[in-house]
Amino acid sequence: MLRRIIFVSILGFVFLMNHASAKGGFESGIHYETLSRPVVTANPKKIEVIELFWYGCPHCDALDPSLKKWVSKLPEDVYFTQMPVVFGRSWEMHARMFVVAKNLDLMDDVHDAVFNALHREGQRLQDEAEVVAFFERFGADPKIVRRELKGFSTESALRLSDARVRAYGIRGVPALVVNGRYVTGVAQAGSESKLFELLDFLIEKSRSQ
Repeated sequence: MLRRIIFVSILGFVFLMNHASAKGGFESGIHYETLSRPVVTANPKKIEVIELFWYGCPHCDALDPSLKKWVSKLPEDVYFTQMPVVFGRSWEMHARMFVVAKNLDLMDDVHDAVFNALHREGQRLQDEAEVVAFFERFGADPKIVRRELKGFSTESALRLSDARVRAYGIRGVPALVVNGRYVTGVAQAGSESKLFELLDFLIEKSRSQ
């Protein structure tokens, strides 16, 4: 009888361990939030992972190198993108720079350079003339940069960002959203390494829906 009790107890323990392992130990409401109204993604045929960030945020700057490595290993059915957030007046110009770099196909050159300028070179990149001169370093036409900074495409992108931020309910950056449904970040995950485990977990969870 005792052996049977021990055997059943061991089976129960193994089941619980396997269940916890399968879940990754992550729980909605603790490690991530599940939106009651999922936000429509850009490409319904792929699982979207979006980072909402600000160039002036030291946490976004610190996360970026590891995030790039993780993104480089994503499978074909996952689409990663970034979106600048404007939570304050000083954030707006940096958001505009992101959109302009994207529109001028300079993102590969400009993205890291903006982080470096703000966090390691002591630049502010708030004045239009300073921003135009910054883009000139990468071969951009000053007239085009000035036009793009205030252009319709940039204004539309900022409005979309604002709408997404409200829909996701985020209050800080960096924030990551998986498939328009799950919202998380480093603090919620517990650490940077745990964040990537959590994102992998949420991607797999999205596949099964």
